[in-house]
Amino acid sequence: MEELIVCERLGDLPELAADRWKGRPALVLGDQTWTYKAFSEEVNKVAASLQAMGISKGDRVGIWMTNCPEIEFLIFAVARVGATVVPFNTRYRASDLAYVIKASGCVALFSMRQSGPVHFDGLLAQALGAVTVGCDKRIHAEGAPALRHIISIAGSDIDGAMDWNDFCASSDGVVDLPDIASEDPVLLVYTSGTTGHPKGVLLNHSGVRVCHDRCVIMELTGKDVQLTYLPLFHTYAICYSMIMAFQCGGYQVLMEAFDADKALDLIEAYGVTVVHGFDAHFNDFLLAMRRKPRNISSLRFGTMTVGSDASIPLAREVQQKLCPTLSGYGMTEQWGAVTITPQNASGEQRCAASGVPQPGVEIRIVDPVNGQMVPAGTLGEIQIRSYSCMIGYDAQPDATAAVIDKKGWFRTGDAGIMRDDGHVRFLARYKDILKVGGENVSPAEIEGFISTMLGVDSVAVVGGAHLRLQEAPVAFIVRSEVGPRSEEEVIGFCRGKLASFKIPVRVIFVDQLPVTPTGKVQKELLRQRLVAEHAA
Repeated sequence: MEELIVCERLGDLPELAADRWKGRPALVLGDQTWTYKAFSEEVNKVAASLQAMGISKGDRVGIWMTNCPEIEFLIFAVARVGATVVPFNTRYRASDLAYVIKASGCVALFSMRQSGPVHFDGLLAQALGAVTVGCDKRIHAEGAPALRHIISIAGSDIDGAMDWNDFCASSDGVVDLPDIASEDPVLLVYTSGTTGHPKGVLLNHSGVRVCHDRCVIMELTGKDVQLTYLPLFHTYAICYSMIMAFQCGGYQVLMEAFDADKALDLIEAYGVTVVHGFDAHFNDFLLAMRRKPRNISSLRFGTMTVGSDASIPLAREVQQKLCPTLSGYGMTEQWGAVTITPQNASGEQRCAASGVPQPGVEIRIVDPVNGQMVPAGTLGEIQIRSYSCMIGYDAQPDATAAVIDKKGWFRTGDAGIMRDDGHVRFLARYKDILKVGGENVSPAEIEGFISTMLGVDSVAVVGGAHLRLQEAPVAFIVRSEVGPRSEEEVIGFCRGKLASFKIPVRVIFVDQLPVTPTGKVQKELLRQRLVAEHAA
């Protein structure tokens, strides 16, 4: 078995991989293939062009694109010159984009003209406001004081923007490597909370070690083929699909966006061995396989986040009909997952737990009121102490201090348990846990059950004031034409199948649920609606 590449800095990976695996394929998109050597050459070309533009250590470079080879070239190249990568969510629209560009202090922004129906260039123009170009060809944007350069794939109508091809041809290809320490910042990822503006999570190069350890536990090799459809503005895709493929010498098959049918066709065509995703991805896979079976016997495993009661039935079906899965628990503030299911885990551990801590990671479960550790099997707040913990929330020292204590423990705000077998089990955000007549209730369990009802498109459960129980479940449901027609129908569906204290006391039908740009349901807005109705 080949040894994995070991390094401390993200930007070193492509060159090290090229030295070892040269002509082996690294990335495939359609009829295009980049070997490790060709990929490394592209990274060096982009890095040299960044330096020719004046980008240097400590600068921040924004990337706002759907999945494409250029994103991967850029992530490695920006890291190689000592700058910080700032990937923007492609679901952002003008107001979200304006905030993160200004807050991040990006000096350069790489974007694309259009992707499908979304006109990126037009949205970017709205976000920037008035733009002028100085005699030095640098732009000056009303809405982004630090921004000096815009580079666009397929051109831009914004004054002063440069085309990608012209950018790549703007240097001699020679990179002047700066001194970079593993503790230096390399990635700034904006996470959407359910209230307020997103926070910028500043990360150093420790994620490279996290990924290496995952590769070891997952038993990845140079024979593995990963399908990359998760968006490369999230640490999930950057780590699991991109970085880890380079560390083990396998290759990626790249997709611009997720489509279950197209993904299954690619799995069959390329002999894909590893896929990653959330409940929705695997559910779509199952539905697509029912419509049109494919030969997906090449799949060794997938990674799928489980733990809540709602995820267990789907996880079991995935094991039976698609492939074994490994779970994990983590968050952007920790470079993604810091627990993982080992390959020798039982079926129950794969479907009902969130993995064991990786080497160098400590996890404890504490009482959120007094901060004391609780016994195994007892619900509490999950706390993490790890070398991979973020540098901090960018320019928000108070917010950082609120989640990292003096001993380095990170308060996740997540509710979970430590099982007797050493596996962590994530259940829900702690603020979402309901206290119904003294009983702890996970909304995810109720949501998962109601979602099995015919015609329920989506559901969110929050706590509403109750005279006797103090708090009781209230379900907000988006239904289709064949969905439930009344509150009584939903409550009747739950009766006898859920514990009485878990059955919603009220059902509210809505046209849509409020969500953040990353798709998280804004439950706080639903709670506020209930409070306002109660006050009235």
